[in-house]
Amino acid sequence: MGKAKGSKSKISRYNYRLKKLHIKNLKGIKNFPLTFDSVKNITAVVGVNGSGKSTIIHALACAFKPKGKQTSKDFNRLSHFFTPNKDASWDGSEFKIDFEFDELNPAKSPQPVTKDDHEVYYKKPGKKQSRWLPIYGRRHERESAYIGLHDLATLNEDKNASRYKEYETEELAHVAADKIKQDMIYVLGREYESLNSCTIKKGDKVHTMFGLEFNGITYSEHSMGAGEKRVLNILYTLHSPMLAKGGLLLVDEIDVLLHGAAFKRLIEKIIQRSKENRIEVVFSTHRETISEFSEQINIIGVFNTGNGVLPMPHTNPQVMSQLTGVMTKPLHIYVEDELAEDIVLNLVYSKHLHAHVDVTKFGAWSNAFALLAGKKLMNQDIQNTVCVLDGDVCRQEDEKLSECQRHLNGNDRYNDRCEVVGQIKEFKIKYFAPEGQKGSPEFNIKKLFEQAHIDDPRLRELQATSRSIQGLNDWHIYFDKMTGISGQRQARARVLEFLQANEEWQEYIQEVSEWLDRKVVELELLIDNEPVAYCD
Repeated sequence: MGKAKGSKSKISRYNYRLKKLHIKNLKGIKNFPLTFDSVKNITAVVGVNGSGKSTIIHALACAFKPKGKQTSKDFNRLSHFFTPNKDASWDGSEFKIDFEFDELNPAKSPQPVTKDDHEVYYKKPGKKQSRWLPIYGRRHERESAYIGLHDLATLNEDKNASRYKEYETEELAHVAADKIKQDMIYVLGREYESLNSCTIKKGDKVHTMFGLEFNGITYSEHSMGAGEKRVLNILYTLHSPMLAKGGLLLVDEIDVLLHGAAFKRLIEKIIQRSKENRIEVVFSTHRETISEFSEQINIIGVFNTGNGVLPMPHTNPQVMSQLTGVMTKPLHIYVEDELAEDIVLNLVYSKHLHAHVDVTKFGAWSNAFALLAGKKLMNQDIQNTVCVLDGDVCRQEDEKLSECQRHLNGNDRYNDRCEVVGQIKEFKIKYFAPEGQKGSPEFNIKKLFEQAHIDDPRLRELQATSRSIQGLNDWHIYFDKMTGISGQRQARARVLEFLQANEEWQEYIQEVSEWLDRKVVELELLIDNEPVAYCD
């Protein structure tokens, strides 16, 4: 909050939204960029143990201070998470957060203005300046809540729990108490009868804890399961009036203590309630099943190579697990999305190589370079791995080398960069979408299909349907349109299967097809239990 120059009118700032986090040096993370989605208000940070997920959440937890004149002792400070000790002073730590907000300055305009280019540097220089900057009192005011692993313990495990044995129980006084109860019932599959608040008063001090009633039995955190307490804490905070309309909720290891079905149901409720209450949510998780929510959640994979941490936005979490695991098949092909996955799988099956090739989605095109760079940093052989770009971006060799240098910099890495670029293949698009329209891969398939000679009546119907679809701003929905208009649920599969025999289609998939043929010979792979030699 502030005052306009020459005016007593207060400047109001609200509707804060994260844009980017760039960690220059924090714990084991160096030069790590993370971009938040401008549309999706939930971000999942996914990775294996030791990949830096908690460090990212902790940095965000310290970005803002609460509104008003509350004391700051109970609110997150950088020194709470990065406490100096004999092994680490945290001197030299530095990260930057870009965010936007709406600002109303009555002295200048009666209408709010969006400030979308605001950035703050957080650092602990050391030497003469031993405190974190900017100082706590000068940080932007935004209500935020952090739920970490320290919240897991219940009084079951507290040897001093007897201090809280005398308490008064009453129904939870919360404007959204009924919604919280219904969400609890949905997530955990238990028909709770009430949510309670248990209060202990000792002199001037007041301690409160959660209580529940289930099957006629009333109990507090003394008897509550850790999973119950965890879910209740998350849902209670998600409905907090203080966070509504622009607050930030951060949860570290959101999946801990939850079985698979409960985890999915909790994510569903977070999606629903964060949208209703206009709360931005960022959480970390190990669970690969988070990829099932990729349409509603911004998924950021973090992969620790041992020599650095790489961001992998919009990535299927299987990628991270495969980077650190053992591949059971000799060849691996990574692709951008489901359409590319279907195209490559059709090719693999046509060559009878399904027993030898894994096909996995990697998400955004830039992940191809991060993925292969990560393997090189871990000293893994990449000769039997390729990443396939859709062919609509990063098409020139110099562009690929430049993108690769973002992940493998330094003069001593030139040969590695060249090797990575050699493992980047692409589809050769012939027909690009008109200027201003997105989705060239789909547009190219549309053109190839419409120009083909077709005898099958059902396919001719699909071809006519395709020709009727015109002027889309985004051709990514081309096959959805085909299905909706034609009523043929397998429209995409039928089109791709038909195009397999098309001469122009062979040019489209040529780079991937030739790589597979070479690998069959190099590795002496058996096709239908017989070795096959392909001729160039």
